[in-house]
Amino acid sequence: MELEIVIGLLYNFYNISMYGFQIPVQCRFWVGLDCKTGMTSMNIKNNGWIKFLLGFVMVMAILSGVVAFMPGYIATYGATGNEVSAIYPGDEILTRPVIVWTHGWSISASPEKVWPWIAQIGQSRGGFYSYTFIENLISRDGSYQNAMQVLEQYQDPKPGIFIIKDMLPIKDVKKGEYLLAAVDDFFDMGWTWGWYLRPEGINSSRLIIRMKIQVDGEQANPVMFWMLNAGGFVMEKAMLRGISDRAEGRPFPAPNEIPELIIWVGTLVVGLASALQVIRQKKWFFPLMLGLTSLASLLVFTFVQPNSIWRILILILLILAYWGCVKWDKNPEEREQK
Repeated sequence: MELEIVIGLLYNFYNISMYGFQIPVQCRFWVGLDCKTGMTSMNIKNNGWIKFLLGFVMVMAILSGVVAFMPGYIATYGATGNEVSAIYPGDEILTRPVIVWTHGWSISASPEKVWPWIAQIGQSRGGFYSYTFIENLISRDGSYQNAMQVLEQYQDPKPGIFIIKDMLPIKDVKKGEYLLAAVDDFFDMGWTWGWYLRPEGINSSRLIIRMKIQVDGEQANPVMFWMLNAGGFVMEKAMLRGISDRAEGRPFPAPNEIPELIIWVGTLVVGLASALQVIRQKKWFFPLMLGLTSLASLLVFTFVQPNSIWRILILILLILAYWGCVKWDKNPEEREQK
């Protein structure tokens, strides 16, 4: 039923973009068109403001769906029901968390090969195997670097060692099994972050990450809560990929920051250019769909984080589709005469 509704809406949008739609004469002031008595055909393709408004509404609808869907997706990403309900070392530290994550990731390597990458995790250590340009933008000291090899000097983590400078120290560690970092009162905020490792079959491991954040006093602002939740997840998803690729011995371990950033910006440019074509072109349905597809691709790149091959392929298809839209509208008068 929902699919039929979506298809019907898209079909109606297509017809509106191509042929216009009927509006009452009383509405002529709002659309700026000359109307005949009774009903008239509004050629929406010539009214940039209305096309902009329709596009804006569709973008907001997509983003609203993402905002509603993401918290549940983030909280238990990749984890099984048993992993979510399990009790881990450090769970007792924060009793009223506003954010609780339990993430699971299967790695095609034995725990002995995975553990060294966890042991050296941290700022000014082996890094967090995530997006260092974001981390260093916040720290402003260039202290976040993702190690590409095991660093022997950081293979013996002990309680009290900070994995985030002057903020988050190691609380407990059991070699080969888990590393727990925790602070219970950092400017009225509590934070626990644990990496739990267990074998899964032959030469395979299961990595569970549990994070809790607790804010004292008033309940966290819902907007800030969502941004912290989403932003933190983007970084942690990249970290899961980074640990897995390094433990599995892949030659170009994630994240590939510069190519991923270039592809992301390129997709954004295609989306903005498509939005401009929606306003400029008379038949705007296909540029609108291309713009919305670009937005969806940006969300996939940010939160799903497919490998670089898929990202490149998607960007190439978007560029070709945009070129087709521009080519199609190059000589509209000539096409209409035909």
